[in-house]
Amino acid sequence: MFNWGLTIKIIEEGCERVMINFVTTDVSHFRFDEYRREIIDYDGEEKNVVIPSHIDGMEVVSIGPDAFWNKGLTSVILPPTLSVIGFYAFAFNELKEVRIPKSVVLIEDGAFMHNKLEFLRLGKDLFSIPYAGFCHNRLSKIVLPENVQEIHPDAFGHNPIKELVFEGLPTFIHRPAFNLGIDDMGQVTVSGVGASDLRSLLDHHAKYVDTFRALHASRQ
Repeated sequence: MFNWGLTIKIIEEGCERVMINFVTTDVSHFRFDEYRREIIDYDGEEKNVVIPSHIDGMEVVSIGPDAFWNKGLTSVILPPTLSVIGFYAFAFNELKEVRIPKSVVLIEDGAFMHNKLEFLRLGKDLFSIPYAGFCHNRLSKIVLPENVQEIHPDAFGHNPIKELVFEGLPTFIHRPAFNLGIDDMGQVTVSGVGASDLRSLLDHHAKYVDTFRALHASRQ
């Protein structure tokens, strides 16, 4: 069962603006905490989920920890009212692409780990990328928005990364943020703001990653 109720504006790379009306998944399948205005569980059978912007007249501002963990989702559309995506909220699904609304200011650890993401668009107001937030996916190109200041360990680990684009200059990139060794970095292009310095930093991080891998392997 579905109902109408979500309009999303998509701005693609060519700057063309498209208004699309999506059919939102029936609200009866979402367990909603009205006090926190947070979805805390999903019990529907539909695997292509459109999360509503309002439930019972209240804005949906948060997706709670584990809310969509291991639900077999193949696609999800997030509402423009969303501010927070909780711990492991969409982990262990079959998602191939995700667009994070610009309203989202916080994504917590492991939120999208272990999916099949090939496309990711991060919101412009994100300050940090969390630990293991997007690890174990299929991302070959990652674009980091201008306001991102910190990229935590393993944020993008275990992805077939070939291109990194920095729209701003992060304050702190943890050494295993991308989990790329020296050979891996040889296949990666780095572009955008401060590309040369960031390339040098990531090449330095790659030496640490290789050392860590070698130490880990020696203890197996």
